[in-house]
Amino acid sequence: MEQWRSLKQSGIPALLAVPALLWFALCFTTMQALCLVLVAFGMTKEYTEATRFLISVLHRPFLYLMQYSNSRIYVYSAKGDVKAEVLNTIGFDQSVIFSNHRGDLDWLIGLMVEDNGGGLGCCKAIVKRELIFLPLFGFSWWAADFICINRNWQTDRRRLDAGFKRQHDYSRWAIPYTLTIFPEGTRLTEAKLVDSQEYCKSKGLPVLNHSLCPRAKGLWSAINSMRLENVYDITVVEGADSKKANVLTLAQGTPAEFHVFIEKISPNDIPKNEEKFSAWLMERWQGKDERIARFQRDGQFIDATGAAADRQLLSVDSRCAQTTYGALLWWILSSLVFFRYCVMHGYFRLLVGTALGRSGPVDGYCVFFRIWDSVCHPFQVKLGWFIWAYLFLMFSTLL
Repeated sequence: MEQWRSLKQSGIPALLAVPALLWFALCFTTMQALCLVLVAFGMTKEYTEATRFLISVLHRPFLYLMQYSNSRIYVYSAKGDVKAEVLNTIGFDQSVIFSNHRGDLDWLIGLMVEDNGGGLGCCKAIVKRELIFLPLFGFSWWAADFICINRNWQTDRRRLDAGFKRQHDYSRWAIPYTLTIFPEGTRLTEAKLVDSQEYCKSKGLPVLNHSLCPRAKGLWSAINSMRLENVYDITVVEGADSKKANVLTLAQGTPAEFHVFIEKISPNDIPKNEEKFSAWLMERWQGKDERIARFQRDGQFIDATGAAADRQLLSVDSRCAQTTYGALLWWILSSLVFFRYCVMHGYFRLLVGTALGRSGPVDGYCVFFRIWDSVCHPFQVKLGWFIWAYLFLMFSTLL
């Protein structure tokens, strides 16, 4: 056991799994692309249901990282029992989550909460437009109706309106939809906190010590444009040793701990007027700031009755491990088939991923590009250049 723990800390097992998970993501992204045929035939509901399943499976290996690293997420409810108040509704309904943004794993925490509710298929988010160009995953998020923005209200308004209108289809078809929004717009850092405090002072707003000043317009627009059943106000606080936790530390087996306080709100109780909504949201953020300070001091949240809130440990669905190990087996099987094909046909340069010199009739070209080459001669791409260019793009984007 100690040897396995040391091996995990080296990051070698996770590194060896990267090619398998990339191949897995490529296969599922291809299936999502093929699902676009359903839209062409007017089967939009069927396309939405298929994409819901695919995006759910695609994210399971990320959730498995929580189990792999022995990390923990505790959920607290503002009104009594966590399961009855939150987990029995979130992911089953039409809803919006808004949360503070403290670290690199806030998105993963949201996925864990949703998976312990109705499942990952409901997950949606407002993301930076640059993320849509992330290889493999970016296309999947676009296909799953994630909303892409440039952080400029004048240019983003059309995209937001289109995204909110798309939610009306989910509501009509009774397909669960949960949109996650971080009103702060960026992760908390010391420098950003100082800038936020200076901004609050210049505008005569309350100065926050543990969170950034929220931007109201995007959230206000979402709540007033969508057909919602619930809104969830989430406050995330990391454990004392988890301030620098990220995907890489989880992949190295370093455990992290997070505490998530959730309050369910009826959309009817939220102000419709933009100015009143901004004041309401700022009041909420003051409450978050005090809640975070209290938890860091006392190690507990307070519920609506003034008592210490009960907590529940979120579990990782067994299908997350099954999907991850299945991806590894699929990669091994695919590699063996590819290896056998290359050996039988003498494509040894193709096998080692180089394209220097000639190697029989294939000239070191990738099999897939060779097939394309037979149809369209000008498009000849050597495998070595393709592989290295793609890997450079992939890892530079991820890092």
